[in-house]
Amino acid sequence: MSKTIEIVQVSASEDTIYYELRDNTGLQLLKSETVSAWIKFHNAACFDFSAKNLPEAILALPVTLYLLPATWFYGVELVVPSIDKVLHDCLPSIYAAYSNLYGPFKKEWRGKVTAKTVVENGMTESRFDNIVFFSGGVDAIHAGVNNPGKKNVLVSVPSIEGPASSGKDIAGQNFLMAKSRLIQDFSAVSGSDWLLITNNFRADIFDDAKIQYELKHVFRLNSIAFHADGWFGMKYLGNLLSSAPFAYSMGIKKLIMGSTYEQIEDLPGTNKDGANPDLTSSIKFANVSFAEQDGLHTRRSQKVKDVINWCNANDKRICFWACYHGNKEQCCMCHKCVRTLLNILCTKENPVDWGFTNFDENKFSNLIRTYRYIETNKCWIWDIIDTIDSKTVYPYCNETLHWLKRIGYKKYFKRAQQLHDMQKTLRIFKLHRYPHYAKVVLSRLAKKKANK
Repeated sequence: MSKTIEIVQVSASEDTIYYELRDNTGLQLLKSETVSAWIKFHNAACFDFSAKNLPEAILALPVTLYLLPATWFYGVELVVPSIDKVLHDCLPSIYAAYSNLYGPFKKEWRGKVTAKTVVENGMTESRFDNIVFFSGGVDAIHAGVNNPGKKNVLVSVPSIEGPASSGKDIAGQNFLMAKSRLIQDFSAVSGSDWLLITNNFRADIFDDAKIQYELKHVFRLNSIAFHADGWFGMKYLGNLLSSAPFAYSMGIKKLIMGSTYEQIEDLPGTNKDGANPDLTSSIKFANVSFAEQDGLHTRRSQKVKDVINWCNANDKRICFWACYHGNKEQCCMCHKCVRTLLNILCTKENPVDWGFTNFDENKFSNLIRTYRYIETNKCWIWDIIDTIDSKTVYPYCNETLHWLKRIGYKKYFKRAQQLHDMQKTLRIFKLHRYPHYAKVVLSRLAKKKANK
């Protein structure tokens, strides 16, 4: 008997799609033998959107794309009740794109997708031009200001990044409330309508820890992309395409997402993760596809400057959302927060005015000068330091910015990594049990380096 993961049932109410999935592999790839999954569309009534009468092949698109990557490694057959013909025809291209980025995988795709029916889905009359994916981050906001107005719909899928229990506990509710507030506020600024989509895909479908371990130690994936975000990245676009039934219903043919462009000195490059442009260009269904990613060759510091200039020119104000701690307010300490704070400071603006209510100039300067800003990729530190003008007097954190410029990105990156490694060593030797002494040691070492 073949190993199968089966979409047993697909049904829908007005604003929710329901799936029943069954794991017949004997490999325990799903969290249980039978899994219930769902997608919910918030604010759907404003579009007169109903999932209830959509074709089954369209309703099945999101979970089909989410389940698909498991077939690439385990020789698993994915059994679906029906599949869109355009998606069906481009499955080999999707495999090739992911293999190129995360692999190489096996030359021959050992798994397969079996559908009871392959359906051509003609598009309805277009009500909007584009979906613009919106998270509140720099890349998404840049895409939003480049595509404003009533012909575009802002779509946020917070389940791709939020806590696994989002919607169940207080932290998760805070996260969803923050995302809902962000998209509604930006909707008012950009003049576009908005839709929030939640699902339980990350929380309840795959045994992610098991699969991540096996991809690393059994299948021995070792690419830059796999080291960056692993199994999570392979499922990222499938999760984002929880929006597929809505796009089809509204006759929207183009999906727009912001690019995470990476450059260091004169070496430009595209992001090596699940949102890579080669991956987005490989996915098509019905008459829907991804457009070229917004800001594909625009550095992050320039994006922040572009957004702030657009807002000031149009007498608008927005909030950048960088934090990944799932709180109502941003922590101003994690690397995503610090990166964005530095981008804003380099435009001579006050971060408090752009969504960072917890920003404190003295605390932030101390964090930078003690090398507690850690990045895994030098490109972000290079971009920030390259943007700092030695002849400019900045109204906020001026001395810190010029200190950072003098240190340079190579030295800062090296020292930050050394401090990070030292902290790991302290934990290994359990010096964290003596927090006062550990704090004194780290503080003196950091100040010594800062004064050099």
